[in-house]
Amino acid sequence: MPGYIALQLKRSTLPRKLRGESVKSILLASAILAALPGSAFAADALSAPPAIYDWSGPYVGVQLGYGWGHVDSHDQSISSGNSDWADSWKSNGVLGGIHLGYNQAYGSFVLGGEADIEASGMSGSVDSAFAGTIDTKIDVQGSLRARLGYAMGPALLYATGGLAVAHFKTHYEEGPTTDSSSHTKAGWTLGAGVEYAFAQNWTTRVEYRYTDFGKFTDNPATDSSWLYPTHVTTQSVRFGVSYKF
Repeated sequence: MPGYIALQLKRSTLPRKLRGESVKSILLASAILAALPGSAFAADALSAPPAIYDWSGPYVGVQLGYGWGHVDSHDQSISSGNSDWADSWKSNGVLGGIHLGYNQAYGSFVLGGEADIEASGMSGSVDSAFAGTIDTKIDVQGSLRARLGYAMGPALLYATGGLAVAHFKTHYEEGPTTDSSSHTKAGWTLGAGVEYAFAQNWTTRVEYRYTDFGKFTDNPATDSSWLYPTHVTTQSVRFGVSYKF
């Protein structure tokens, strides 16, 4: 026990039952006092971040999210350049992968860089007037970004932006005629998020990003006299966990 409690009970003034209850109360109070240092030790063992958290250093983690994309396409005559069809459709799906980066704190400001790579299930389709059914899919994407944040103890508010790269697969089908294309396109991405250190070496985050992958052009066999320029933009929300070394 952290302290010694002495109490004298006069048998002549306290009934036997009351004396027993008093002893039980004393033992209970002593046990609570004895447990207090142990509770403090257990809290220390969780390695909770201090009020002033050091964000500097390398980190690695995983993320999982959902993206919703917007695909714009139209046809363009190879001979004249004219267009007689245009449409847009959604390309949505789950995405997830790994990230790694480095932060350097300058007072409350945190400057860093981060790279990520993800598998993507974002896909969508449209029934075009001349090329048949067009299916678009992003199967792999990644980014290389800067991060600028403002730290409030174990919480970090940040903006992020930089290079984005994705691999696109497009499938065309019109009756018995089919065709497929594959493109790797580089664009840009911009977003913001909040990250929180829930332990000395562990953080969690939620992040929103807008990405413009630019345009690719197909000449499908389903409409061989025409080009199909296609522009893809996406929005996404990701939840992540990181380990800081």
